[in-house]
Amino acid sequence: MTDDRDAPLLGLALSAGIVTGVGELGKIAGDLWFSDFTMRSRDAIWMVPAVDGVAFVAVGLVLVLLRRRARVPWWVAAGLFAGIGTLLVLLLVQRLHPLAAIAVAAGLGTQAGRWVRPRVPASVRAVRRGLPWLVGAVLLGAGASVGWRAVAERRLAASRPRPAPGAPSVLLLILDTVRAAELSLYGYGRPTTPELERWAERGTVFERAFSAASWTLPSHASIFTGQPEFALDATNWDRLGPDWPMLAEVLHGRGYGTAAFVANADYVGWDSGLTRGFEHYDDYPVSLRTAVSATSLGRVIYPALHRILPKRLQRWDYLPHPVQYRSAARIADAFLSRLDDRPGTPFFAFLNFMDAHGPYTPPDSFLHRYQSPMPRPVSPYVFIENPPVRLTPTDLRPKQDKYDGSIAYLDAELGRLFRELERRGMLENTLVVLTADHGDEFAEHGFMGHGNTLYRLSVHVPLVLWFPGRIPAGRRVASPVSLQNLAATVLDLAAPGPGRLPGRSLARFWRSPDEAEPDTIVATVRPPDGKLSSIAFGERRYIRDEVTGTEELYDFEHDVLERWSLVASDSGRRVLPAYREALRRIGATEATLAQRNSLHGVPVR
Repeated sequence: MTDDRDAPLLGLALSAGIVTGVGELGKIAGDLWFSDFTMRSRDAIWMVPAVDGVAFVAVGLVLVLLRRRARVPWWVAAGLFAGIGTLLVLLLVQRLHPLAAIAVAAGLGTQAGRWVRPRVPASVRAVRRGLPWLVGAVLLGAGASVGWRAVAERRLAASRPRPAPGAPSVLLLILDTVRAAELSLYGYGRPTTPELERWAERGTVFERAFSAASWTLPSHASIFTGQPEFALDATNWDRLGPDWPMLAEVLHGRGYGTAAFVANADYVGWDSGLTRGFEHYDDYPVSLRTAVSATSLGRVIYPALHRILPKRLQRWDYLPHPVQYRSAARIADAFLSRLDDRPGTPFFAFLNFMDAHGPYTPPDSFLHRYQSPMPRPVSPYVFIENPPVRLTPTDLRPKQDKYDGSIAYLDAELGRLFRELERRGMLENTLVVLTADHGDEFAEHGFMGHGNTLYRLSVHVPLVLWFPGRIPAGRRVASPVSLQNLAATVLDLAAPGPGRLPGRSLARFWRSPDEAEPDTIVATVRPPDGKLSSIAFGERRYIRDEVTGTEELYDFEHDVLERWSLVASDSGRRVLPAYREALRRIGATEATLAQRNSLHGVPVR
């Protein structure tokens, strides 16, 4: 229990915490000057000061308990809070070594305590007068943040025109980081997708669908705009610009209620540029996890503690992982709840699932469903970047086991979602599009993860479309297709009319199958200090490193793992000029787009 004598100390703690939160927001705002991404909720404006305030009050309670046994002067507490607050802000400076941050914070905390010592009465009065204003500012920020989004959503919904009679709904499901090679739907040996296999029988499966990039943001941007990656200004540092119309905008203009439910809030969240046209964009839930993860405590200190804890405590059963995305079950439930609130209107719903992306946190029954012997220890964080040692697919097989189990969990939740939609009678007039934004690699070419290469396993993704009466059931299309054409396909099948997006509808493969030409598959990616481009047509797939000039050429039809480059072979030398010229023309197109964008004031990056 505390008494009235402890109130000034707890008031100091709460005030110091809120001020620290404001300092963190200042650092975040500074980062926005150099990058479009905060990777935090829009509610960080009030969540960060609130969480820091609560954390500092917890420290204050510890000091209150200490005061029962030893005297803790006010000025010492003030110096301690100043030092902790400074440390939390400095830890957000990425290039500052933690020891340097600790040294600076200790120095500033000491000086703050010395300054307060002869001014304790005045300091107590200042805290007592200022605390209500600080708390009020946090509450005002919370009301403004939540209220502004609610008002904006209502206004956008009110501007929606009347839909065409009988307009079908559209459900776009993007399985983040799911490569086609790992799905039993595509012949994988493990039964990872039994639900998808059953539901896919109702529609058409594209056996060779390819994304426009090997990581999240540019691939999603290409899907939504119908543009190739090289035409878009979506990078690790820059959100998608406003230059290109979006699928959600077109559908909203045709009377669709539009909503997105996003698990990958980092690169598909509100600051990605993908929100245009969506009335409702559910990326960061208002929750304790969201609030803590926006602060220095959640970003730096908790992950560091998590790494040094005993491995037994690092299990998900005992301690939540510091990087944990919303599960497929929660994404699906959020979508279904939205349907309950908005009956009778044709919808365009985009659901993004992250269950097959590290750190792999499905229930244990799925996480440990597949087991391979562990040849040597592999860090649970190694998926973030290439390891300093050369790993082989055998080394990574235990990690791939978890990947497979995560896909199996995702498959089970998708089956549950489809059954619920069928129970509600909604699938009969809904176009369902299921795909992935990119694949993943497990050292098949010496790389791990995605976004570093353009090998087939990084860009070959599942693609299933079904729409009763309009898309044939039980069909499989072997021709190569690009996800760049999905926007045009959706509009063709669900909402034909003026204002179309670029691309060729994939409906040509069942409307005129004998005349349908395969897509030319173009993909690009911009890893640090480089750029890779690839193109596939005919019987070959060509990859070029635009910085070093390194070339690779693979048999597109038979060498699906791309093990043998044909660059030095006689057959390869004969066809290389055609593929080089094709990429040269793409480069000329990219330069033309960049020049046009520059003339129109669109930043070229």
